[in-house]
Amino acid sequence: MTTIAVPAWLPREPELTVTEASGAVLTDVRAAATAVSDVAEWARTNGAPSDFSGDAAEAADHAVTRFARDTDAVGAALERGALAIDAFLTRMRQRRSEHADLMDRRQRLNDDRDALLQHIETAIEAQVATLQADAAALRQRFETYHQDLQAWRDRVDSDEQACVRALAAVDQVAEGLTAAADPSRADTAALAAELRRLGTDTDAVNAWWNGLSQAERNALLISDPDLVGNTNGIPTGDRDEANTSAVQRDIEYLLGLQASGQDLSASEQRWLENAQAIEAAVQQASDDKWADYEIDAFIMAYQPHAFGGDGIAAVAYGNPDTADHTAVYVPGIMQDGTYIDENGSQALNLYEETVNSMASEDPPREGAVSTIAWIGYDSPNFNPESMWPWDLGDSAGDVSHTVTEANAQAGGLALSQFVDGLNSTHSTGDQPHLTVIGHSYGSTTSSYGAVAGMEADSLVLIGSPGASEGVDHASDLNMPAGQVFVGAADNDPVSWLGGQDGIFPGTWDDSLGLGQDPAQSDFGATVFAVDNGQEFHGPGGLVETGFLQNHVNYFDDGNPALANMADVVSGNSGAVVDTGGRTQEAHDYLYDWVGEEAQHHVVEPVVETYEDVRDTVVETYENVSDTVTETYEDVSEGISEAVEGAQDAWDDAWDSVWPVRWP
Repeated sequence: MTTIAVPAWLPREPELTVTEASGAVLTDVRAAATAVSDVAEWARTNGAPSDFSGDAAEAADHAVTRFARDTDAVGAALERGALAIDAFLTRMRQRRSEHADLMDRRQRLNDDRDALLQHIETAIEAQVATLQADAAALRQRFETYHQDLQAWRDRVDSDEQACVRALAAVDQVAEGLTAAADPSRADTAALAAELRRLGTDTDAVNAWWNGLSQAERNALLISDPDLVGNTNGIPTGDRDEANTSAVQRDIEYLLGLQASGQDLSASEQRWLENAQAIEAAVQQASDDKWADYEIDAFIMAYQPHAFGGDGIAAVAYGNPDTADHTAVYVPGIMQDGTYIDENGSQALNLYEETVNSMASEDPPREGAVSTIAWIGYDSPNFNPESMWPWDLGDSAGDVSHTVTEANAQAGGLALSQFVDGLNSTHSTGDQPHLTVIGHSYGSTTSSYGAVAGMEADSLVLIGSPGASEGVDHASDLNMPAGQVFVGAADNDPVSWLGGQDGIFPGTWDDSLGLGQDPAQSDFGATVFAVDNGQEFHGPGGLVETGFLQNHVNYFDDGNPALANMADVVSGNSGAVVDTGGRTQEAHDYLYDWVGEEAQHHVVEPVVETYEDVRDTVVETYENVSDTVTETYEDVSEGISEAVEGAQDAWDDAWDSVWPVRWP
């Protein structure tokens, strides 16, 4: 009997228990190390209190010195521990990749085994020798797989043991003191000074950072997370690690104060709100709505005390360092760090729409898209540290900046530098296709960024109050030809403000508009279709419907604006249909609305009153006798003349064509 030896079926090797979620351990250790580093720095810079003298001063100074030394030892130990954990997690990422390759080999080997068994079952004697040779070759391939699998297991075990040894080497006080005194320990003060010196040169920052050793980068992430996390040009992953540690540090500190029974001050409460909002912005990437997309979130900026407590915040959905298509979304007024989660949900809607629009033609590779919610400028807003209403002046002054362009101009420069950083840190293939989307006052900010030389490929302005001073045409925005896009809902009152004149031309408010209305047909942009929103009446309707619905719905599911923006972000701007733009001046929309309001609230009530009086007189006439006919006709004619006179007076007073020169 002829025997053909076929190797045994290969079982699947279990997944590694160390996953990307294990990175939370590193974040915890870094956050703890950062807190200890802050305490040690405080101790080093504080000696005996000023009112201490003699032996008391000497004793206190020695106590603080010892405390600083011991705290620094703990910090050095945690620093070493974080470095070891970071190295271990880096190796585990490599091991997961190797595991995936091994499991692909396993599947191919099992498929080849099944195919060989099928051939054997139907083989004739003349084919036996060939099948034996095929089986021998397959056994050799199986043996090589077993050897490679065992070598992989050995590497995993070695990695684990190396991490354990590194952690065990600093688990004693004496070992921490030794680590703190190690002359090779990174000089974080010098490193931080150099990073600050490089400033806004994002290419130089990126080259310098990548030239550091892992130990130096790790030390800076612990000692200066606020600097590392907010410096443009540092890779997104490292900024995220620094900012995540800072957010966790702040939340734990502030919640700890509350847990101890201490009431937070107004500024501390705002600080906590900023930290919790950015934490929520990250967590919502895992919400059910977007679960199928497996979106990674990265904190790209976190400065909770900036702009008097308004805060700076930025969250990326998808890694812009490796994405093919990246969008930066810049919101407008009343948007500060405490709203980063709400703006993040709009960026997530854009992410979903962009990926889906690309999948309809050519499925994008995983991680091809990144959308960023960026609140990196002083958006006009109420001052959170103002003790209003008795100190409303500061808040009112901040909001009043909306009618000027000062904040937008400063924000445009900051935006341009942020975009420069994205270009500097992109690490795979060609430079990304990068789109900036400015909404409301953020559109004016984005326009200033474009004028300042922002290195973006496309610019989208939605719900814009004006394209900034000195910009008269799309060509003034320094974008590639045909890459300025505009969306403006007819019933969005903010989009009525654009134009060189104010609401009442020739008077005090000529500066109210923030530059030309970019939705005008002669501005030269591609104006795409949007949901124009519902009509509204009265102050309540202006706020509830005009501002809170029509002005903020551009990112809503089903709004044509969202689909058009997704086409721009994906580089498929040729699919965006140009509606031709507005042929009516932006201010005419406001002028017409004011006229319609007067008609609605003044003229129409007069007409309704006349009709009510007429009906009452008719009813009275019918209930009495023909003797009142003459009286009725006199009254009816008198009322009709009064109504016609009121309507004629209104028509004469309200010109049908804007502008009207007011006295």
